[in-house]
Amino acid sequence: MKEGMRLLGQSVIAVLFVVLAGAGYSAEKPAGPDSLHHARPPAVKGNPAVDPTAPPRIAEPGRLLLSCIRPGESRPVEIYASARDFGDGKQSFYLRRGDHAEAEIIYPLHGHFLDGGNAGIFMVHDGKGMRQPETILIDQTVNMGLLFLWRTAEGLRAAVNVYAENESTPASEGDFEEFSCRWGDEARLSNGKDHVRATPNSGARPPSHWYRESDTKLLACTAIGPTGEYKIEVLGSTIWPGHLAFLVVRAPGDEPVGYNVHLLEGPARLLIHAHSYPHRTRLQMLDTMEETETVIGGLLLRKTEKGYAGWIGLVSSAADPMNTTFSRDATLADYSSLGHAVIPPRPVTCR
Repeated sequence: MKEGMRLLGQSVIAVLFVVLAGAGYSAEKPAGPDSLHHARPPAVKGNPAVDPTAPPRIAEPGRLLLSCIRPGESRPVEIYASARDFGDGKQSFYLRRGDHAEAEIIYPLHGHFLDGGNAGIFMVHDGKGMRQPETILIDQTVNMGLLFLWRTAEGLRAAVNVYAENESTPASEGDFEEFSCRWGDEARLSNGKDHVRATPNSGARPPSHWYRESDTKLLACTAIGPTGEYKIEVLGSTIWPGHLAFLVVRAPGDEPVGYNVHLLEGPARLLIHAHSYPHRTRLQMLDTMEETETVIGGLLLRKTEKGYAGWIGLVSSAADPMNTTFSRDATLADYSSLGHAVIPPRPVTCR
């Protein structure tokens, strides 16, 4: 990952190798229940999507894909496809929501629909746009968020939160209530040829230090999936900046896999944001980072008496979603064609 610069591809890992130096791996140094509330630097200094030499980025939301609303609110959260053919600045989707003053905010959104639109995992890691009389310009602020979508017997449901880098607004119970969602009038399910453009990852498998250097257990989490229990650990290190961590996932019947994450804390809440290659361990040697796939997602958590509770979701694809675009004629089948769930959206508890 990278502070103050673009959070993409190989540059993410290159910076981490410079920042991190050797240490032995151990899971036997719990940090204690209050350690996540110590003062930490913000997750990112500057906007990873900003290019100071480029002209202002213009947001152009196109057709409405999904509209979601939760109890007691009159204004929905909505997902739009880009109005541009194959996007502008590699943009595929936009998230529209209102702030506390009822102003409209637009966030660039990256991620994947899954199972033909019956699920989805998306991330915000970019600036935001405020509607002007004739256009929407994306600013250079830092905003991080997650959106999870899943189907129940009652229909589509969603969990979504987006936080500014230095936001100090306390979380409330209502912030974690489920949204009820419906498809927009123009949502289509049949797919077509040449609707997707994606730059695949390199496929390299360089050695990595993350398993060896993660010597502090911050959280232990569990989530129940259709095939059993997922066991998740959030690990820190005495030699890393406090906002960096390592998320280790043990899926039912599988070996553990690790992912680089950012921690973004606020009053009574915690966002764990993943945008990473997977790391697979080799006993008594360096672990292996696999640049064959990119995993995004993370955990949206609220504080509880015993730790945290909320939602988790991770999705993998052979191309970084920031390097993936769609045509204006793309359909839900196209949007669902690249990603596969590492952990489908699920409730999660952490201690």
